[in-house]
Amino acid sequence: MNFSAPKQKITPPERGSFPLDHGGECKPFAQEFMACLKSHGNEHVNCKQLSKKYLECRQNRGLMACDDLSQVGFGDSNIQESREKRIVLEGKKEEQGFVAGMHIEQRSSWLPFRWTPRGGGH
Repeated sequence: MNFSAPKQKITPPERGSFPLDHGGECKPFAQEFMACLKSHGNEHVNCKQLSKKYLECRQNRGLMACDDLSQVGFGDSNIQESREKRIVLEGKKEEQGFVAGMHIEQRSSWLPFRWTPRGGGH
């Protein structure tokens, strides 16, 4: 144990605790959401409604504080807007010639500095 290290300030989560679902009461909702993510290439926008159902299940069973889900991005209009925005923006940068990583300059070597041997030797 390192007693000389400064103590870290621990802060609780903003929205309270998020206890584990030991009874598996909401497991079917979670599995359905995860299957949706897998089938849509991890694009969460297509599975947002299932995520909302999972959180509602947790709220109904006292596994998380009851809160208006529209406050965290689950309003009906938010879900539709997310889908539309995703469709509109898909591939726009690529159409304009964007290639990921091309803006990074090439280095002559893997070292971030120029290395020379000491003593001017060989």
